[in-house]
Amino acid sequence: MSARHTELLKKLLYYSGYTSLHEFISAPSENRLLILMYHDVVTESEQLAHWYSSDTPNTSQLEALIVAMKRHYRVITVEDAVLEILNTGKIQTKSVALTFDDGYVGTHSLLYPLLRKHDIPATIYLPTNWIDGKVSPWWLLLNQYVDECSIDSHRIAGVEKIIAGFKVNVTWLAKQPNKFKAVLRDQLGGILMKMEDKVRDQVMHDLRATLIGDSPLLQREQLVLNWTQIKEMAAYGIRFGAHSCSHRNLSFLDLEAADMEIRESKRVIQQRLGVEAVGFAYPYGYDVNGYRRLRPLFEKHDYLYACTSWWGHVDAGCDRYLLARTCLAQTNSTAVFARVLGLEYCTKQWPRPFGLEEWPLHTKSSD
Repeated sequence: MSARHTELLKKLLYYSGYTSLHEFISAPSENRLLILMYHDVVTESEQLAHWYSSDTPNTSQLEALIVAMKRHYRVITVEDAVLEILNTGKIQTKSVALTFDDGYVGTHSLLYPLLRKHDIPATIYLPTNWIDGKVSPWWLLLNQYVDECSIDSHRIAGVEKIIAGFKVNVTWLAKQPNKFKAVLRDQLGGILMKMEDKVRDQVMHDLRATLIGDSPLLQREQLVLNWTQIKEMAAYGIRFGAHSCSHRNLSFLDLEAADMEIRESKRVIQQRLGVEAVGFAYPYGYDVNGYRRLRPLFEKHDYLYACTSWWGHVDAGCDRYLLARTCLAQTNSTAVFARVLGLEYCTKQWPRPFGLEEWPLHTKSSD
């Protein structure tokens, strides 16, 4: 059989549902938790112009996912799933948890009504300084700089100079300036996210000077939740965890600075909501091995768990301060979501970077 026919057969098996069925049959009997990771929710028209859509479903896509989750899985919060593992040593049945990072206003205007309609829980992780209006995320500022600049040869040359060492080739853009903004958005964001905060701040300063100079930024609609909206959702039962104070990259912070980000974000949420915040999501979330040094801080400040952005599922053998999460490709088809969920649920972590140590059982006798 030719490679082309083999690939076609694989696709037919996948979309027919056979692949997922095979995965379920051959998967280990131990039940697992699949934590789904998203950031914002938008309308269908907004998604067409959204700067980043892979983890930002529109309402139709999110509802299709929710329906598939409810039909085939137990929908549970990460908090309750971790407690279940601590108390019993396993996940009792196949489970999925829904999480959102950053606290975008779409989680109130669009996600919240869907959660109520389908009666399912979720967890939202908040960078408290953004919620309190003390900082603006760099990725939104970058998008605004790009949107509001006028493209000419001088600006293209200036940007080339700033990002010359970042392995982003923009020299050809002088001939295709219409693609300049798309390239900056698509390529530069991924590079900036892995920089040390001080280095990124300088790059952002230079980009602003080059792209818009002293021109004031246009006033934009509010993109972040306020505490009134957060309290309303918390009263309904939506859980809120910490996402640091200022969304700094903890990989580059010393332990004292990291301790402040971990401690204060929890304190602010608990003070504002009057309920305990036991979950944390690492900003950026990719440095799995680097985060191991932070475990004593989470234990000291009584966190129950912490989530990475590394893909995979969760079982009783995972380090609860390095939990994996998964972002699914967007579709409007509940049937396709069901197959994708089945595949992700049963597939092993690849690679599996987490420790295999057993979780200590939290029993009355050990209190």
